[in-house]
Amino acid sequence: MAATLTATPSAHVFEKQDVATHINFWKKLDTPPKVIDLTQPNAEQDAANAKEHDDPHPVTVHDVRGEEQNYTLAKNGFQYVSHEVPDLKDLSGEEEVKRVLVPLTEELVKKTTGAFKTIVLQTRIRNVAEAGQKDRLAENFPAYGPHCDMTPVGAENTLQNVIQDPEALAALKAGRVMVINVWRPLKIITRDPLSLCDWQSVEEQNDIVPNRMIFRPGIWHEFGKIAYSEKQKWCYLSQQRPDEPVLFMQYDNKSNYGGLSLPHTAFVDSRFVEEEPRQSIEIKMYAFLKE
Repeated sequence: MAATLTATPSAHVFEKQDVATHINFWKKLDTPPKVIDLTQPNAEQDAANAKEHDDPHPVTVHDVRGEEQNYTLAKNGFQYVSHEVPDLKDLSGEEEVKRVLVPLTEELVKKTTGAFKTIVLQTRIRNVAEAGQKDRLAENFPAYGPHCDMTPVGAENTLQNVIQDPEALAALKAGRVMVINVWRPLKIITRDPLSLCDWQSVEEQNDIVPNRMIFRPGIWHEFGKIAYSEKQKWCYLSQQRPDEPVLFMQYDNKSNYGGLSLPHTAFVDSRFVEEEPRQSIEIKMYAFLKE
């Protein structure tokens, strides 16, 4: 896998500091993987009952500032890159931000991975208008609670929904298929930064618990909730800037480390709880390689 972009240089000097925080993990119970069927009348209650799985633990999130070059997609499941977008701060409105950033991000993924084709699955801007907003399930609120966006089963199912031509699908699956999430600050991040769990510290079979949501008959999505393990190494980049996006893997059909769907979560840094809400954009896509 090509990796032509270098890790981000530290153009500004910040105080490197690990952060002691609490993260609310998913408690593994003696029940089958969670399935919420939104076509059923009890779906909302099923979702509310998820609190029975709350499992908070103290965690130290390691600051990788100054050693970003040591972390790569292939080895750790995430990679910070230097990618400046001129006049990003002057863009007005979410739609203009997406219009400018989506094609540039597709080119970034192609250049970083060597992919010959990408298909964007989702673009989401996290930009809470009011710091006091309480609805943490809102799409524009930072996603607390460690998770991965897809399980390998979920990624395969979504791919079949996206590419419905059997011959075209078979040709693409003969090569390497990845799902990559590109997360970029729209302003320097202080409050609610993004933490990524080094894939080398993840035990996929034990740490990732499948959760499935059925939207309508035959249409479902499966993602992973994360159970706590002392072996996990959680990382972040302090004072992450808009020119320091991070690419992280959410699926890789050719990985030597299983499906490679990287756990991640927003977390609370007590030093910055009174700061303005963070502004960030995430662009998730399939990337197809010939290897």
